[in-house]
Amino acid sequence: MSDQPDNNPFEVEERSLRSLFTRAFGKSRPGSPNLSNLSIYAFGLSGVWTGIGAGILPFKVIEALELGGIAVLGYALDKNGALGLISLLGLIVAAAAQLGAGALSDRDDRPGKRLLYLLAGGIGLSVMTILFGFTSSFVTLILAIVAMQLFGNSAQGPANALIIDHVPVEERGAAAGVLNLWRLLGAGSITVIVLQFMARYDKEDSPEWLWYSIAMMTTAVMVSVLWTVITNRPKDGWFIPTLRKKTVKAVESQQYVSEATPASGTKSGISRSYLAFLVALAFAIAAMSSMQIYALFFLQDVVGLDNPADGADWLVVAIVVAAALTVLPAGRLADRWGRTSLFIIAGSASVVSSLLLLFVSSIGEVLAIGFVIGISVGLFMTLTWAVANDLVSRSGAAKELGYISVATLIGAAGARFAGVGIDELNDVSENLGYKMILVAVAISFAFSSLILAKISKDSRFAGPIQTSEPVIAPSVSD
Repeated sequence: MSDQPDNNPFEVEERSLRSLFTRAFGKSRPGSPNLSNLSIYAFGLSGVWTGIGAGILPFKVIEALELGGIAVLGYALDKNGALGLISLLGLIVAAAAQLGAGALSDRDDRPGKRLLYLLAGGIGLSVMTILFGFTSSFVTLILAIVAMQLFGNSAQGPANALIIDHVPVEERGAAAGVLNLWRLLGAGSITVIVLQFMARYDKEDSPEWLWYSIAMMTTAVMVSVLWTVITNRPKDGWFIPTLRKKTVKAVESQQYVSEATPASGTKSGISRSYLAFLVALAFAIAAMSSMQIYALFFLQDVVGLDNPADGADWLVVAIVVAAALTVLPAGRLADRWGRTSLFIIAGSASVVSSLLLLFVSSIGEVLAIGFVIGISVGLFMTLTWAVANDLVSRSGAAKELGYISVATLIGAAGARFAGVGIDELNDVSENLGYKMILVAVAISFAFSSLILAKISKDSRFAGPIQTSEPVIAPSVSD
């Protein structure tokens, strides 16, 4: 048998036709990192936030109210108001923590510079999640949530830049798809299990179900964070991060030289394109948050379900499954075809599905439309993260990606304040508030997708990008 090398003229074509599974869980090409190893931390982090927010925090708020009334600036809060206040404070801390920790991690030039932030933040989040289980009063509840957001987003901020550190520009769409797949898997699976556990929970008779939920979430955080840290550790061992500024001549050994990002010595800053991206993202977040926040009441008041919680569970499953099935193909198509046309498809599907909800009368119709919404959400999640990685600078990647948390805060806050308008309009005419919020959601999706498509079209990354080789092979342990 000959030992001659196989000079297959179709080698490049065969590589491009590899299965999405291989691209997600194996090396996408020689010298490239394992995309799941870079992203699996998101499974635990997203699982904690959704598990706590959707499954446990509402119970804790009700228990705090049982100890006495809650008033802010003389205004008495009910359970929804108290829950919204805690969520809003948490988002503010999250935005600040991501920006601060991300900026600190950007100041270091050495390989693995993000990993100790991820490890310390993950450990801190696990500890605070356990302490969260002991909270009872409204004040301790706020302190626990704020501390969880502080530690969790001190890990998230630096981790945001792992794709830019390790993945060449022509594969960042695929990397964004894998990252969002792990986010969806964590958020969906852990939340479903927590909801099942908490359905059996009683503070006096069955408190153990709370601790089963917390044990599962902390285990998920530690396993997923440790996996990312260990598989991406520098070959030359650990280090203590430095807070010294980079020198212009420093070379970041794990980053790829390409047209995608400026040289490491280039001064970072927010470009007009990135600012427009953040505005568009805020509108998209507001639209998606509005559909999530008011889904339960919509199913109760408009569709007329006697048990809207069951309908909401099925709707979440439909959206999460559709989004999970979409993110990997979306990333692959974004790398091959560019982002622009996919944004148009995502925006069109979102607008149409939002407006179709104006005419629904049964849960079956809602679930069918919800599946289409899930496809749109999957497209938006992957495409926006890919474009964000296109637009930020290498020298300030984590800090600049941290501004996404600010856009998320603004969009989510806007969606929550919209609830006041819904109630007022419903008093004017039956279900008028729900109709107007759906129209507003459609407009927001249209506005967002048009801006994002324009940014992608004007960007040098709008179309397929030729393969480039890294200057120095990434020090990633696979």
